[in-house]
Amino acid sequence: MRPSLEQATAAVKQLPNLPSTTRVVLGYLNDDEADINQVVQAIARDQGLVARILRIANSPFFGLPNQVQTIHEAVIVLGFSNLRLVVTAAMMTAQKFPGLVGGVQVQRLFRHSIAVAICASAIGRSNKLNPNLLFLTGILHDIGKLALMATYPTQYAEVQSLREGGNLLTTEAEEQIFGFNHATIGATLCRHWHLPEVISVAIGDHHSFGGHHDSASNATQYSAFAEVIHLADAVALGLNLESDALAAVPPLTERGWNRWMGSREKLAIDFDEIKGLYQELVVLIDG
Repeated sequence: MRPSLEQATAAVKQLPNLPSTTRVVLGYLNDDEADINQVVQAIARDQGLVARILRIANSPFFGLPNQVQTIHEAVIVLGFSNLRLVVTAAMMTAQKFPGLVGGVQVQRLFRHSIAVAICASAIGRSNKLNPNLLFLTGILHDIGKLALMATYPTQYAEVQSLREGGNLLTTEAEEQIFGFNHATIGATLCRHWHLPEVISVAIGDHHSFGGHHDSASNATQYSAFAEVIHLADAVALGLNLESDALAAVPPLTERGWNRWMGSREKLAIDFDEIKGLYQELVVLIDG
C-alpha cells in the first residue's frame, strides 16, 4: 500500500536525530568568530569523532610533516575549513538508520553525495556563495533517499526495479511508487534536525527549482543554493565518479543552463581537480 506524504513525513521523523555533538561542532565551524577551545571541547565529547579526525589529519591527504597527537593540534593544523569538510563527510557516512541495509547501492549514494558536495563547494566558491554551507548541503542532498530506503524498504526496492527496467530518473520512479520524491522527504528530515533553512530549502528544491524560482525570488540565497545543488548533481553524475552504470544526468532548465552554464566565470571549476579530490576523500571516509 502506498503511504501518503503525511504518513511518510511522520515516519521519517522517527528516524534517529543527528548526534548532538555533531550539530554543536558544525555550528561552531560555521561561525567564523568561534573560539578554538569551544571547538576542541565539543569534539572531545565524541571519541569516535576524535579518532576519525586524528586518522584523517595524519593521512597522506594533508601531507603534514609531523604526526598530530591531539585534537587541539588537529584543529590548529587543519584549520576550520578543512575540519568542517572532515566533520561533514564523516557525519554523513556515520549516520545510522535502523532498517537500512547497506551494500553497493548505499555506498554509491554516499559517494555520490561526496561528489556533489565537492562540485557544489567549487561552484559556490566561484560565485561568492558560502562554499562550506554548500558542501554540507551537497553531502545531505539525497538524505531523503536513505530515509525512504530505511522507512519503506519494500517500496524503495520497487523504485530501484522501476528505475532499472524503465529507463527512468530516480525521481520519476519514486513519484510513480510513492507519489512524491526523495527531495521532499529530505527537506522534511533536515527541518526535523533543525539544520539551517537554506539547506532544507535547497534540498527540497534541487530537482524542481525551475518552477516557482523563475520569479523575482531567483536572486535569493535559497534559490541560488537550490540551483547550485541541481547543477552540482548534474556535473557529478556526468563525471560518473561513483561508477554507477544506471546514472542518468537530470535535465537542466533553460534558465539554469543560461545562468550557470552560459558563463565560463560562473562555472570556473577544474574537473580534474574535482576528480582527484573526490578519490582522495572517498579513500579517507571509507577507510
